[in-house]
Amino acid sequence: MSTLRRRLQLIGATLFIGVNVLLVYTDDEEKVDRIAYVSEWTDASQANLEKKLHTTGVLTSAEEKPVYFDSSTGSFEAFKVNEGDVVKAGDALFTYKVDHYQTALAKLLEEKVQLEEEVAAIEKAISQMSSLQIPDMDTESAGLEWTEEELTITIPQDPVQAKLMKQQFLLEKETEVAEKQITLKSLDSQITELQETGDTITVDSPYEGIITQLSKQLTDPIITISSTQLHVEGELTESERVDVKKDLSANLEVTELKESLTGTVAKVGEMPKEKATATTSSLYPIIIKLNEFNEEQGEAVENDDEREGGQSEGNPSLHRHIEQNLLAGYHVDIDIITETSEGATVLKEDAIIQQHVWKMTELGTLLRQKISIGLKEDSRVEITSDLQVGDKVALQPGKPFRSNASFITPLKWEAGLKPTVSPKGTNWLEFFISGIINR
Repeated sequence: MSTLRRRLQLIGATLFIGVNVLLVYTDDEEKVDRIAYVSEWTDASQANLEKKLHTTGVLTSAEEKPVYFDSSTGSFEAFKVNEGDVVKAGDALFTYKVDHYQTALAKLLEEKVQLEEEVAAIEKAISQMSSLQIPDMDTESAGLEWTEEELTITIPQDPVQAKLMKQQFLLEKETEVAEKQITLKSLDSQITELQETGDTITVDSPYEGIITQLSKQLTDPIITISSTQLHVEGELTESERVDVKKDLSANLEVTELKESLTGTVAKVGEMPKEKATATTSSLYPIIIKLNEFNEEQGEAVENDDEREGGQSEGNPSLHRHIEQNLLAGYHVDIDIITETSEGATVLKEDAIIQQHVWKMTELGTLLRQKISIGLKEDSRVEITSDLQVGDKVALQPGKPFRSNASFITPLKWEAGLKPTVSPKGTNWLEFFISGIINR
């Protein structure tokens, strides 16, 4: 009798479990109450995201300036510099003896007059542009037109762009004047020397830089001077070229120094480095200008943008140390910031399942919600719709969740149970003794 009873109990229990499983499985209308156990979850937060394109490059001289010798004016005498020498503007480069004193002197004087006229014209242009008033608000006209002799410049309607164009123009013209003033000073020196010696002229360097080439055969250029200012040269594939344009910011790491700098895309090639063919991939040249360092503000600047991640920013002595140790030929890792999103709503990537998330509502239920995705940086993803900062989202469970199901979370000692049992600042011993005395 006992054996039969045990068998009947086992059969009954099996039927009970089986019927419940069947009811749950066939519950399309969700009449059976379910509870989801959420062991891990995350909050949607706010952050700045950047989309980066990684490539590599090499440090090279930002500019190479040639120096020529006109053999028709005289005979070369001697170099005053060697390859590798660092020269300043005005330092002697080479000497030569003129064939005809009067002819050489007349040519130098003619060059001086012409150069003085050019300097005067540029200074006049600077004065005119400096006095040009740009309105603080957009005008109804298409823009202002400013004419410098044969050159006509259209000032943009947008006042911000107009002021930037004005500033850039003034900077370029002031640099041009400074270079011509140096050449003018060199001409004065040559005229004086020729008048004193009667046949010898010393040619001074119009530039500051490093002597990277001397032509012993006296073929032009007789001397090449490379600027001490460096920039980064690299290459882009066809797909990378699509995303990169001028003036984008870049984070740089000099491989040899293990230190970071910032830069700005100065030039992106319109043509591939080598002739394109149907069977080979095209590579486009790119040049990145290193941002200058503002010692007064203590930060690297190319414009007024502030960037995160530059380890050398905000540290004047470190930045100067890196600049002094940069050498042409050092290789550089480049991260070009092609797109940014400031103050984005951000979520961990593993909380997103097929462009849906399990949102934990304030009513204590789970809601399967479709989302739109923007930028992605590392394991963080930008959510562009249907989720707010602070919303809680359940992470991928071991078993699938069910929409609109109530959820429970584990009670954690530090987060929940401890403050309840032992609130901060509560003296349980004091209350315990007080209770005994009162009784």
